[in-house]
Amino acid sequence: MRLIFRYSAMQDIVDFALATLRERSPVGSGTDQHPGLYRDSHTVFLNGQVVPDGNVDAFRSGDQINISNPVPYARKIEIGRLTMSVPPHIYEDAAAIVGGRYGNRAAVKFTFMPVRFGGIAAFAAFSKQIRPGRRMSEKARQDWLSRQPAIEIRAR
Repeated sequence: MRLIFRYSAMQDIVDFALATLRERSPVGSGTDQHPGLYRDSHTVFLNGQVVPDGNVDAFRSGDQINISNPVPYARKIEIGRLTMSVPPHIYEDAAAIVGGRYGNRAAVKFTFMPVRFGGIAAFAAFSKQIRPGRRMSEKARQDWLSRQPAIEIRAR
């Protein structure tokens, strides 16, 4: 009798990525209205759909996992536009760390993805901000305003 066991490391990769992001995330001070909101808002997406508790058991070959953050200031944290006790590039650095550890099992990269719920959706809907030096349609402006830093994970 022959026993074949196929092990998908995707849940391990997602768990490590979330732990890395949380470890590197800034946490507000005592005067912050929502200390830890950014750290606790990292969200896992499987093929564009939010998965509860970061559980990717439904992952199949060819699927895409993204991890992003719906708080409106996530992009500012990523590019360094806020004064913080931690350096910027939380997602970019975490993607490099995760890729270094699991690069033989998954393709891991830093990117930006549209997040259309939570605080970022409200921000994009009501902001009058436009991309510097560009004319754009309302839809393009909404897409640009809702793009958040993300880690993209695909099986090799």
